[in-house]
Amino acid sequence: MLELLEPIAIFTHVARAGSFSAAARKLGISKSKVSTQVADLEHKLGVQLIQRTTRSLSLTEAGQLLYTQGEELLRDAEQAVASVHNLNDATRGVLKVGISQSFGTMHIIPALPEFMATHPELELQVSLLDHKVDVVSEGLDLLLTMSEQLPLGMVARPLMKCQFLLVASPEYVAKHGQPDRPEQLVDHNCLVYQGEWHEHSVWQFKKGDDYCEIGVSGNFRVDNAPALKSAAVSGLGVVYLASYLLEGEIAKGTLVPLLEDWQLTHHLPLQAVYPRRKHLAPKVSAFIDFIKGHIGAPPYWDAPCAELYAKRK
Repeated sequence: MLELLEPIAIFTHVARAGSFSAAARKLGISKSKVSTQVADLEHKLGVQLIQRTTRSLSLTEAGQLLYTQGEELLRDAEQAVASVHNLNDATRGVLKVGISQSFGTMHIIPALPEFMATHPELELQVSLLDHKVDVVSEGLDLLLTMSEQLPLGMVARPLMKCQFLLVASPEYVAKHGQPDRPEQLVDHNCLVYQGEWHEHSVWQFKKGDDYCEIGVSGNFRVDNAPALKSAAVSGLGVVYLASYLLEGEIAKGTLVPLLEDWQLTHHLPLQAVYPRRKHLAPKVSAFIDFIKGHIGAPPYWDAPCAELYAKRK
């Protein structure tokens, strides 16, 4: 078994990099050694792991299975080394973080210099993501996501709950009026988020014991929340958006809240997602704690609407 550990590690790097040459450069060994180790591994296991052509390679079913387990093996080894290195609670090494694209761009990336200054021995690699994520296959230590499709077999730690606002531009309101009740949204042009995995065309509202779900429609659908906001600012229609997108627009008055007495009950928490481990790596824990402190409770971007949220309770 021990003699298989090195070739499994090399194979995992090949699968991760997508080529023998890239894996060899990453590992600092020759391409021929990489190729030989993978071939020997296939021989010992009695299965083909990689389909090779002159221009590309792809994993067989057995190869994909071994790659997934190989990633876990490398992570456990890295965790063991990190545990030894971090006996003094130092945070060092490489931290690979995936973040939901729009939220990360607006609220996380601007805060990272402060985190890096606090942890100068840490190298941070960030991926801004707008697709369904496999934490293991993408080599992430941590995923910060608001996706409703969470990866299976992961720890999901809620960091905060998103507030939602129903908004439109002052120009739209002047032309079309404001709805008094959610049911009146059927008479308005509603801008809808429509992604690959989710369509948000049923909007939820609550006022005391009165709860309703309204199926909405309009002439504009898009798979990007900031694009929905831009369309609303331009006067195209009414939109149901997470408040983290709207701090500047509410403060400047380019978008105004509608149905202010109604709670918008769509559930979308920000969650820190990471592989199950007996001991969470200090670098991951430090990053989660920093993000939670940076956001605050309630989140700092909800300040312009604090009175509105208080009125809804």
